[in-house]
Amino acid sequence: YTWEPGGIVSQSRMPMAGHSGTTSRVGLRGLPLALLLLAPCCVAMFSEGSAYVPANSTVFIGKFCFTYDPTSSGSIGRLNITISAPILTSQHSAHLVIFDDESESYPGPSGQWAALSCSDRMRHAKHKMKLDWKKLQAGQQKFRFRLREHIRPRFWYIAVADCSDAGLDIAYQVEAVNDAYGSTAHFPTDKRLALPAFALLSLAYGLLAAAQRRSSALLGAGAGADSAPHKARHPFARLLVAGIVLGLAASVLSTSHFFVFARNGVGAPVVRLCAQLLCAASRFVLASLLLLLSEGKCVSYVMVSADARRIGSLLGPFLASCLFLELWGDYSVARRYTTDYVYTTSFGGALVFVDLILLSRYVLNLRRTHAKECDSSEGTFYRRWGALYGLWFLALPVAALLSLVVLAPYVWWIISLAVNGSMTVAVYTALVIGLWPGNTRSYLKLRAPMLNDEVLGECSFASFPLTSPSKDSEPMHLPSLLESKSRSYRHPKLGISTVG
Repeated sequence: YTWEPGGIVSQSRMPMAGHSGTTSRVGLRGLPLALLLLAPCCVAMFSEGSAYVPANSTVFIGKFCFTYDPTSSGSIGRLNITISAPILTSQHSAHLVIFDDESESYPGPSGQWAALSCSDRMRHAKHKMKLDWKKLQAGQQKFRFRLREHIRPRFWYIAVADCSDAGLDIAYQVEAVNDAYGSTAHFPTDKRLALPAFALLSLAYGLLAAAQRRSSALLGAGAGADSAPHKARHPFARLLVAGIVLGLAASVLSTSHFFVFARNGVGAPVVRLCAQLLCAASRFVLASLLLLLSEGKCVSYVMVSADARRIGSLLGPFLASCLFLELWGDYSVARRYTTDYVYTTSFGGALVFVDLILLSRYVLNLRRTHAKECDSSEGTFYRRWGALYGLWFLALPVAALLSLVVLAPYVWWIISLAVNGSMTVAVYTALVIGLWPGNTRSYLKLRAPMLNDEVLGECSFASFPLTSPSKDSEPMHLPSLLESKSRSYRHPKLGISTVG
């Protein structure tokens, strides 16, 4: 069959003898967690499953982004589809229909598309083929296509339409191949660079992990009045190590998934899901570190374990909900078969809004801290480095805005990965360098003066044992003891009382 635009398609049909044509049906009414576990599977370029096609409706069963070649007269990709529908009868009017992302074909879900009748939707198809009920009752019906694109990469959609008054149960297998990509032929154009991108991220995080381990070793081996071994166990340093290790694990798992994907078109969906969880955890740690810096922790004031717990309790539920939205958005987009990705949907809009809320919190903290420290040497840090660190919160909104306004759909995913991944690695690198032992130009330090309320938070009965007063001494209550301690130690620049 031939049509324009879109190229040449050849078709051959054959029954699959000796096969029952039944597959296990994937329910869509399970628990939300089950839907999240299925989400990574939806991007597979070899997919199979079952679906119910209601009367006078259309159900999409697959999507793939094919590349293009303006000079070649041959095909750039293949599409193999197998349909099984044992209950199909001559009373049904069922077709396999093929759309692409052109506006006159299938522009994506919309109210206008939903209002079209089944026959009107079929008129928008680039091609349609009637399902042969005689062959399907005996086994399966297989369709093979070769495609040619000359203008740009396009998304192609595979659907089954039943324009009769009776519904239809089907089972399907869809395999799509970009022949022009050689050993990575299973990758769609929008994710072709996924494997090298995650390999580079794995290398970057590996170098950061090695550098931070070396930094901790140097701190542990040093000796000083302010306890160098204690610096290596400082809560800020431990959070930094955790964030880098989580990012490394997420990148390595993603690389493994896409390495397998290049060979079978499916990959390792559970591994990919674990990578997404670890990546979200790494971003959570980095957001916590930046918010702590905006409060002056490890710059003007000491950071204690209570600060990490406070930020964790504040951001934890907030960012866990964002992770749920992100995974749900991945699932929803894949099932609706649009050119969108998660950050250009309503789910993505919620995630961008959360990032902007965190940015506003960061800016308010930074302004408040700078107002207190503007006359000290640390004021330069808040004016310069504080502003630069804040750009991390803008990475996701900027990537989403570029996708909606400037970029073509087939580069949305890789640009978002590049922007967010590179910004995260850059900020982690700056923190590692800032805390490197012997870096005298850095404003970051693991020992800094305490605020008065932090003195209260850090004091304990172990620090100041309260024993029964002797006959020759006056009783001293804890507030009096703290007051005497704070009078003994005052910071020459900040003018606040601290415990040494």
